[in-house]
Amino acid sequence: MSDLLFVYGTLRDPDLLAGVLNRPLRADRMLAATAPGFAALHYPGRLYPALVRAPGAAAEGLVLTDLTAFEHDLLDAFEGAEYRRGVVPVMIDEELHEAAAYLPAIAVPADALPWTLAAWQRHHKPRVLGSERAGADEIRRRLISVRPN
Repeated sequence: MSDLLFVYGTLRDPDLLAGVLNRPLRADRMLAATAPGFAALHYPGRLYPALVRAPGAAAEGLVLTDLTAFEHDLLDAFEGAEYRRGVVPVMIDEELHEAAAYLPAIAVPADALPWTLAAWQRHHKPRVLGSERAGADEIRRRLISVRPN
């Protein structure tokens, strides 16, 4: 699996990402990228998106390049059973790469509405940021307690 992680949803929000990781990522470790042939659509019944194949589209996102193995485990647990980590093509500075991405675990209708980070930040971020951070803190404590010293 690639060490690069393509994020296209709420993990693009710097406050949420820093809260989940318990540290900010340096700006030079978050590269603007797109996933050609994919779109970020509303995950049915949720406030966040699903990355869905969409010929002719290109989902906007970031490629994170500075994650530890523990942080990959943390993000896997944070994303939970609703996502599975898979590999997608991404364009970074007009160069094609492969990156891991969290893909929906269920079929998302192709006619689902487009999802945007700006709309999530405007309508949902103030209400959910604290609970998302608290959930990540609990996951972090659980992962640390089961890791060998």
